[in-house]
Amino acid sequence: MIELENNLLQRLLRLQTAEARLANVVWQTRRRGGRRAVRQIERERQRLGRELHTGVGQLLAAITMQVDILQNQIPDRAPPVEQALRHIGLLAAEALDQVRSLSRRVHPPEWQRLSLDAALRQLWEISGIAQRFAGEVRLPTPALEVDPELKTLLYRATQEALSNIIRHSRASRVDLTLEQQGDRLVLTIHDNGVGFDPARVFSGLPDIANGLGLRAIREHASALGGKLLVQSGPLGTTLEISVPVPV
Repeated sequence: MIELENNLLQRLLRLQTAEARLANVVWQTRRRGGRRAVRQIERERQRLGRELHTGVGQLLAAITMQVDILQNQIPDRAPPVEQALRHIGLLAAEALDQVRSLSRRVHPPEWQRLSLDAALRQLWEISGIAQRFAGEVRLPTPALEVDPELKTLLYRATQEALSNIIRHSRASRVDLTLEQQGDRLVLTIHDNGVGFDPARVFSGLPDIANGLGLRAIREHASALGGKLLVQSGPLGTTLEISVPVPV
């Protein structure tokens, strides 16, 4: 039992580094430039999402089932055994929830089949933003049809921004706007949180704890002829991505 519990804890630690490994892949592939890097990043997200769901997820589900079997087959358990089984079951269930949540965040399987506005609304909901913050989403009507790589950029930028807001901003309100301005599509995400120093984020060598995701988004936007602007201070943060689209 102790060995099984230790193995489970080790897998939990590896799970916590999965997103960090993905961020490293983004940083490495972005230097290869342009659309090839964008496609490779998405393939890596798909691979990691599948690995989490079918690999670690199924293993944790199997552990949970084995614990149930042991509890049914050993009716008169000594207190240490009862405690160990209960502990392993709780750890496995919690880890399984984390794996499923991370898999959905890394690569929700259906978003690429949705229109851009539908994908952004879905992301807004599954990220927990709608439940934790005041704010609104304003999207074009009718929905815009955009290039798949452009949709990927805007989706991943939104995903990165919302994740940072949840973890770091201490905001009470978040607003998301997507609008077409002439020959450009502009995505704006604003929060009223504590802010950060953009100059620090966008300077220096890669540092996972210091804005690697935003730097990757900036390179992605540049590869598609767009730009990322970030304004931040004590009154909040505004992230804006502007990219060219056919009129």
